[in-house]
Amino acid sequence: VDEGARKGRVGARSEFVNEREPVVVHDMTHPIQMSKWYRVIPESVDFAQVGSSHIPRVPKLGHGLERVLFSPGVHCLQDPHSGVYNFDPYIRNITQPADFDYDKLTPYITSSKDNTLMGYARRHKKKFVGSTSSMTHVLSHLYFVISAGKNPDISSMSMAFADMPSRFTRGMRYPASIALRYHNGVYGIDADKSFDVQDSILSILGKSLEKLLSSTPREFDMYKKENSWKVKDIPEENYHYAEFDDFVLRSQLDCRDDRLPRKTFDLKTRGSLAIRMDLQNYELSKGYQIVSMKGRLQSFEREYYDMIRSAFLKYNFQTRIGNMDGIFVAYHNTARMFGFQYIPRKEMDRVL
Repeated sequence: VDEGARKGRVGARSEFVNEREPVVVHDMTHPIQMSKWYRVIPESVDFAQVGSSHIPRVPKLGHGLERVLFSPGVHCLQDPHSGVYNFDPYIRNITQPADFDYDKLTPYITSSKDNTLMGYARRHKKKFVGSTSSMTHVLSHLYFVISAGKNPDISSMSMAFADMPSRFTRGMRYPASIALRYHNGVYGIDADKSFDVQDSILSILGKSLEKLLSSTPREFDMYKKENSWKVKDIPEENYHYAEFDDFVLRSQLDCRDDRLPRKTFDLKTRGSLAIRMDLQNYELSKGYQIVSMKGRLQSFEREYYDMIRSAFLKYNFQTRIGNMDGIFVAYHNTARMFGFQYIPRKEMDRVL
């Protein structure tokens, strides 16, 4: 389609054409005819960043970890050669769930129960509201279709991964399931949790580790069960909002550093390979250590490789919806912390 024709059709309804002429597709009013070809043109849709709630209230990294944001690559908590700590030794040993009072953290509110989000949608005549947690799996499947099953690029990995799979993991390719909950003119899009028996150890620890990374030792100690009676006020959550057609999307803001181009970034706590492979018996896998930078096992490179195939696409969507600069990754084995890495959105774009 020439440039003039493309501009004339921006925002138009999709139409079926003969001779397999590519058309703009972003409003699927009509059913898809599989014998026809379609072209998706990003310029034909309007994705608008609405704004954020209380950016100054978003916490910053503690324990000297802000240095990682401006230095590419992995940063070990403890130097393997000399044993010297590069960051506060306080964060080495991880507080276990039995010792942490999760009731003192801000509770998670699903999209359909977020009155602020639903109210905004009604005022601006939007039909759907969603969050990054409920939308990213569905968006990933749309990406798979649009990209014709394109694999991520693992060419930057060492030769240890030369014969390893490069396609997205089976978990990423599993069918996506969401729940639409209608209330007073707006549909709330929630992740389908009907088959989830309980939260995994990684999702539970993720909440307390995020608090650890963005607090001082004194502040974090207040949330341990022995001291939690001292916590009087539970802070409100901080969100960024974006609009797309009939959708309003919400993204939680974990952390910020005003020196970054987009100010905010996501905190990700990444359990090691052995933990992820057997979550039910994670206690038996605490002996698995990350001891080297490169290699197929017990290395930061292996964790990065697995993230590319199982998480980068999800992380990328989350940072885009939230207009965030990148992700800050903390590598651990549920018992101790090993190292940290900042991955800008541009790096994820390149790999994907």
